[in-house]
Amino acid sequence: MKIIAKYAENMHPPMLTLAIHDAPHRRMHIRTIVQYREFIRDACSRAGIATPMNHPIDLSVFFVNPSSPDLGNAYLALEQALDGATLKSPGIVTDDGLIQKVTMSKYFPQGKKK
Repeated sequence: MKIIAKYAENMHPPMLTLAIHDAPHRRMHIRTIVQYREFIRDACSRAGIATPMNHPIDLSVFFVNPSSPDLGNAYLALEQALDGATLKSPGIVTDDGLIQKVTMSKYFPQGKKK
């Protein structure tokens, strides 16, 4: 899994942008979601983004070769990985209710997985 994170604090609310390669879906084992959170936290750290965030944000996510063609399943796994009230703290945000707006897209460079 490869994740690239960017943060635009000059927007209102600030925008967290994630490009996620090989994202899991919500039905994967909980250990996978925990590892997903660690990959996101590492990407945020490399980008100088302080976590957990305790303020409203907008979220833009670009899934590259996600494990599911269904955006709902990909987003629910992401939501679990981000939320500080889910799994073992800390999350990326203290509460997923702080996410005000979500923009998502997916891309399969070699075609959809079977």
